[in-house]
Amino acid sequence: MLRPVVDISNVQKIYGKKTENQHYALNGVSLTIDQGEFVGIMGPSGAGKTTLLNVISTLDQPTSGTIKISGTDLTQMNQTQLADFRSEKLGFIFQEFNLLENLTIYENIALPLSLQGVSSKKIKPSVENVARKLGIMETLNKYPTAVSGGQKQRAAAARAIVHDPALILADEPTGSLDTKNAKSLLGAMEDLNEQHDVTIMMVTHDPFSASYCKRILFIQDGAIYKVIHRTGSKQEFYQEILDVLSEVGTSKAME
Repeated sequence: MLRPVVDISNVQKIYGKKTENQHYALNGVSLTIDQGEFVGIMGPSGAGKTTLLNVISTLDQPTSGTIKISGTDLTQMNQTQLADFRSEKLGFIFQEFNLLENLTIYENIALPLSLQGVSSKKIKPSVENVARKLGIMETLNKYPTAVSGGQKQRAAAARAIVHDPALILADEPTGSLDTKNAKSLLGAMEDLNEQHDVTIMMVTHDPFSASYCKRILFIQDGAIYKVIHRTGSKQEFYQEILDVLSEVGTSKAME
């Protein structure tokens, strides 16, 4: 039996002192993500999506509760240990590609391995392997300014997976892309998940992007409001997502 890649138990994130009006950005969130899952996180603005992403990615610490990734309890680690864990076990795909303009696409993808002190001899096959998977071999010697937005985002995805992390965290990865490039990136992420067993957690507000996931967790007021699974086609799942978002919006309006 596979151990969950992500195991979160009763996590709270509270902003503000006890003497002030406190804001519960996360209020008792518990969830698991198993190896090879593609999970989406959705919800209205201010629901807690980004806070959840930040505590899982070790960029922020919860007020209480436990967060385990691949069996390691992040809440028991110091800042140096967290930084090492983040560079070795996590991969990130951001809305703004975050590629370094003065490095080639090859050098950008190689960066996580370079920072870990991996030899250039071992880096080359790793970079070429992920570039091949994502269809960007022809861009490796180019600089980010010389490639399309879709190729930049694929390069960012390649950088996220080159060191074989336990978990890919994607934050609105299609937000800066047109429809064609968004479909291309989502297809690549779906392939990484289905063909290469890459575990992905994606925060998105876009129902179309979310339809590529296998499971969606809807967050409202810092808590998980509803969970749905894809059982049929993407089109059917897309409609189901729209229905839940409408339901969330209606309940919000009635408060």
